[in-house]
Amino acid sequence: MSPPPPDDPAAALNQVLSEVIDAILDVRQALRRVPETQALHAELDQLFTDLRAWARLLADQDQALGVSPLASMSSAAGRTPPSSWHGAASGEEVRRIVSGHLERLGQYLSAARAEQQDDQVRAALTEVERGVLAHSRALSDL
Repeated sequence: MSPPPPDDPAAALNQVLSEVIDAILDVRQALRRVPETQALHAELDQLFTDLRAWARLLADQDQALGVSPLASMSSAAGRTPPSSWHGAASGEEVRRIVSGHLERLGQYLSAARAEQQDDQVRAALTEVERGVLAHSRALSDL
């Protein structure tokens, strides 16, 4: 998805939501490749839970702004996971791919927060951004 036009808060919010949906798809795939006994699996499981909660939070913010998020993007069911996961993946490869999603998501969050006029939307984006930073640190500490 290309960056939203400047000064379009709803488009910026939808860009973040779209990236969250992409991350959900990849983290779901990553969970299948990491043994449950590894600490990385537990972190991915918590990230997956948080990503789903963030998607709901951001979609609710869209609705509050009077925007239907699915009017401008595909749902998770209509998407192909952004990363191709063929066969086994090492823990390092999983961390690299997931960390890349979190880095992009952080960039979109910063840009979207700067464009928002609505305090509730800005607070929601800040909440997601804090969670993204916490998961980024947790992944790098593994």
